[in-house]
This record gives sequence, structure tokens and C-alpha cells, in this order.
Amino acid sequence: METKSPQYVADRAKKLRKTQTPAEEYLWRYLRNRQLDGHKFYRQHPIGKFIVDFYCPAEKLIIELDG
Repeated sequence: METKSPQYVADRAKKLRKTQTPAEEYLWRYLRNRQLDGHKFYRQHPIGKFIVDFYCPAEKLIIELDG
């Protein structure tokens, strides 16, 4: 199994932030700027070798969208 470098994962996450799906764009409107009960969310956030769609570290919450 091939291991990706941390820089590769970070670069890939950056690219994904620029090319969001319509569903991700819609949800991000409601999660950004602490609009959801004051919680900070990150989008296309690298965690290890994975890139999650949305992440709230305070609540240890990951949101993944399909399509």
C-alpha cells in the first residue's frame, strides 16, 4: 500500500476546497463563520492520510457528503 506524504495530502485538500460539489457549497454556507451554535468548522481538512469534507475539532465531529 502506497503512503502519501503530508505535503501531498495538504496539496490535495487545497485543490478539493477549490472544486467543491454543489452539496458541499450549500452546506458550507451554514457551517462557515461559526454560524452553527458558534462551532468552528474546517472544510476539506486533512486528518492523517484522509481528507474529510467538514471537521469540527471541538466536538470531534466529521461530516462526509456523497455526490
